[in-house]
Amino acid sequence: MVASAHDIPAAPDAGFSLIELLVAVAVLALAAVTMLEHQSQAISMTSQVEQRTLAAIVAENRLALALGHTEQPPSGTRTGQEQQLGASFTWRETVRPAPGGDLIIINVRVTGEGSATELASLTGYRKAQ
Repeated sequence: MVASAHDIPAAPDAGFSLIELLVAVAVLALAAVTMLEHQSQAISMTSQVEQRTLAAIVAENRLALALGHTEQPPSGTRTGQEQQLGASFTWRETVRPAPGGDLIIINVRVTGEGSATELASLTGYRKAQ
């Protein structure tokens, strides 16, 4: 018995339809956009942490200078600029007597250059002379 082309059963359609392919591409595109948004946020947060860390170093340096001198720093407020790794910061150092008179309080606040946002603040105490 010889089989003719009409006797062979037709195979069911195999593979993906165009609609299924478009849906898969759309899902992948949404996932990629979400990942890019998260990556952008991570980069921004890293930059902010770096600025705060550098500002903390500036504050620590200023406080160490004030606490390490043999002469007591004069009461009042001083401001200045300092650079760390190419970034500019503005510091504000306030020296005042503590209640009771035995100590002085030294407060250092650091902002980014041209910004009012405080990035770091440290307070130290020193024996009054």
